[in-house]
Amino acid sequence: MKMKTAGFVLGVLALFITSGVAMAGAPLTNIEGVGGCALNPFAYVANPLKGGDKGLLGNGMISRPQIGIWNVGLTESHINWWSVGINETLLNRVEIGYGHEFIDVKKLQNIDKDNLSMKVNMIKEGDFGIGLMPAISAGLIWKNTGFDAKLRKSSDADYYLVATKMFGNLPMPIILNAGLLSTTGYVRGVLGFGDHRDTVFFGNVETVVLKKFIVGLEYEQDADVGKVFKNDPTHYSTHSLWEGHIAYNYDDHLMLVASYANTGDKNSVSETAFSGGYVLSLQYAF
Repeated sequence: MKMKTAGFVLGVLALFITSGVAMAGAPLTNIEGVGGCALNPFAYVANPLKGGDKGLLGNGMISRPQIGIWNVGLTESHINWWSVGINETLLNRVEIGYGHEFIDVKKLQNIDKDNLSMKVNMIKEGDFGIGLMPAISAGLIWKNTGFDAKLRKSSDADYYLVATKMFGNLPMPIILNAGLLSTTGYVRGVLGFGDHRDTVFFGNVETVVLKKFIVGLEYEQDADVGKVFKNDPTHYSTHSLWEGHIAYNYDDHLMLVASYANTGDKNSVSETAFSGGYVLSLQYAF
């Protein structure tokens, strides 16, 4: 397991909920169709039932669906990345999701990737009467890539454990959360899956500004996934990622996100450093 200093300095992942602030898509449906931010899962389930809402079937068991649409433009590397995902939550404890990604890479084939996910919220924030108790969830993401290459594996699963804690009594509420991700995915599985499973850190820190805006930063550590392609002894690694964002909460249903992401200098020795680019998202909670 890698525990690099950069991961601890960046701290921890965050949820877009604060006391007295109603927010659409909290957490968001992320690029892989998981309740989280653009890159990372959150400990909270997506679009939980609130107040007297009886949910999709009127029995208080199944939440209303939530969708997220993403566009990532890594312009320096001529990569255009689209994603659409949907989430449902059962009993405010179990989140299921699906996400489809379409990646257009210049001088390479277009790639489709499918993700099926499940998250279980084992401990809710403040459980057992402990005020500092974070929410804790565990989850898995099964991924399949359509990348047409001589891959050792075209599908595999990620596993993660994540904790979230909100500090809502500060002048500007801050939400911190941290997670560990077990993965074999090369470039998050878009380019296949290796024969080595690595455990890496991910995290975000978020704050709410003027009740309608969320400003934050997220990070995912680089992952060594071993041998990816048949008859190729090379060990491959996915470069670390970071993304800074601002989100506008239009109303209780609609949220808009704009951000900048960076995957490392494309002129570096890493084959998965694609430089930076924009990230845009539209989120809608029914």
